[in-house]
This record gives sequence, structure tokens and C-alpha cells, in this order.
Amino acid sequence: MNMDFGNALKEVRKGNGIRLSCLNENVIIRAQFPDENSKMTFPYLYVESFKDGKIERVPWNITNLELFSEEWEVVYPDYTIIPCIENCKG
Repeated sequence: MNMDFGNALKEVRKGNGIRLSCLNENVIIRAQFPDENSKMTFPYLYVESFKDGKIERVPWNITNLELFSEEWEVVYPDYTIIPCIENCKG
């Protein structure tokens, strides 16, 4: 299954995470949807990664290579990954 960023973003809007198969398997892109208690007022994407048994989160800015990749994978809330058929190119 090849997935471009547009379709991957649809999955993020459903509450799933996404990742590129060529990235470290501990790196997942997720969305934060602010509520009335949030400082932010609009949704944004962030990177979630695992290091030394802790979850780390930082804002994410997409690169052109990521934007045009067709190798996005869906990461469900239980961390099940639906892989692409091919590895990343580029």
C-alpha cells in the first residue's frame, strides 16, 4: 500500500499517527487538536519519539522529501503499524 501525504493527513485527522518506513521506528507524527484548556488555538502536527523509556514530543515541520513521499504508514493508537509495500525512496 503506497500512501501519499494527503492520504496520510486524513489518517492523522482521524486520530491515528503516521510515519515513514525509512525513519526510526520510534518516530511517529501525530496531531494535537486544542480544546478550551489549550494555549494553542489551531491543530498542529508534532513528532512523538521514544527515548530511554520516555515519550518525547516536539513540533514538526515537514520537509519537501517528506511532503512528496508516497511511503507513509499509518500508526494506530495501539501502535499497530500498517506498512507500505516498498521502502522509502530518496
